[in-house]
Amino acid sequence: MRFRLLKVIKCCLCILLLTCFFIQKNTQAEEINLFSDKAITILADSGEVVYEKNANVTDFPASTTKVMTAIIMMDHVKENEAITMSARSLQEEKSNSQILFSEGEKLDRNTALKTMMILSANDLAYAIGETVAGDMNSFVKMMNERAKKIGANNTHFTNPNGLHNDNHYTTAYDLALIAKEALKYPQIIKAMGTKEAHITTSKQMNKYIFNRGNMFTNPYFLAGKTGYTNTSRNTLIEIDQKDGQQIINILLRSSKPQYLNDIKLLDAYAFPRIYKKVIVKEEDWKKEIKVKDDVIQTKISEDLSFLTAKNPNTKYEVSVKEENALATFYKNNGLHKNQKIGKVEVLSDGEIVTTADLLTAKSYDRPTVFTLNTLVIAGIIIVFLTIVLFTRPRRKRVYIKSRT
Repeated sequence: MRFRLLKVIKCCLCILLLTCFFIQKNTQAEEINLFSDKAITILADSGEVVYEKNANVTDFPASTTKVMTAIIMMDHVKENEAITMSARSLQEEKSNSQILFSEGEKLDRNTALKTMMILSANDLAYAIGETVAGDMNSFVKMMNERAKKIGANNTHFTNPNGLHNDNHYTTAYDLALIAKEALKYPQIIKAMGTKEAHITTSKQMNKYIFNRGNMFTNPYFLAGKTGYTNTSRNTLIEIDQKDGQQIINILLRSSKPQYLNDIKLLDAYAFPRIYKKVIVKEEDWKKEIKVKDDVIQTKISEDLSFLTAKNPNTKYEVSVKEENALATFYKNNGLHKNQKIGKVEVLSDGEIVTTADLLTAKSYDRPTVFTLNTLVIAGIIIVFLTIVLFTRPRRKRVYIKSRT
């Protein structure tokens, strides 16, 4: 009886421990006591969500809008082209008094980018929109089209600077996607990480400007963009980096100085959870594929590995996708060593986590007409004809005696 009682107690303890584990796992998001009303942290390379709080609830982005403005400008304005301040752009609400522009004043593209990010200049952002698209409606259309293209489906812009408009909104998740897109542009990230600079325009020489934000005090800070309106309150995009790991933190409807502490909490939560997951090492890849009945040895361009904060027991699927018309190309040209013949995808829950190029491990001449199969068939036919030829009965010759 006593033995059974101990066994029951042990079972109950095991169940209790497992229950505590799952409760803790399901309430991880509650471990951070953020002041900000909406927030998200994602991995910069993959976009994997590490933490979120009301991340898909719409709100107003304020001047974090200018990150999208910068992306559109970099796509459509060349380095040696200028941004021109118009009379209309100068009517925008001033965000600073460090530098005052005048009508017709010009800034080269990179100076405009740096100045807009350091000073969050509303008038300059407006001038960028005019220069790029000719009119504001066309520029806003470009912003919204780009947002949809990168998956920011709950975002709608009405202007290039973030001044309040009830129809100008986004979500923390969408802002994270926009920041992730900005990482493709090193000059944007550099400008977002610049605290002070001397700039020169067509009318002002060596003008000193500086960013009053406190985000630069974070030891992990790489780049960021603040925003504020009376309606949106404080907003923030901050890209942080530690030991080669980059994360994107977004805060909406926050306040000073609490938003700085929120960033510290997000960094402290995210960085310890990130680890490198290796699916297949490059040297361990031994897969072969069949092209036009021939076996092709392949290799991959790099390790199938990535940073993640997911549970180590997460299931991943490896998918091989060949190039279109590979068989036709092989038939006409053959394949040379290290030729790209497809790609390898790693998926989790149907989402692509990482990819690598699928390459040929060696060269292959284009297949000849006489493949192994045709040679075998031809050999069989020849043997058959030989047998028929030499085994058929011979006719006896008949000799007729001549009469003399």
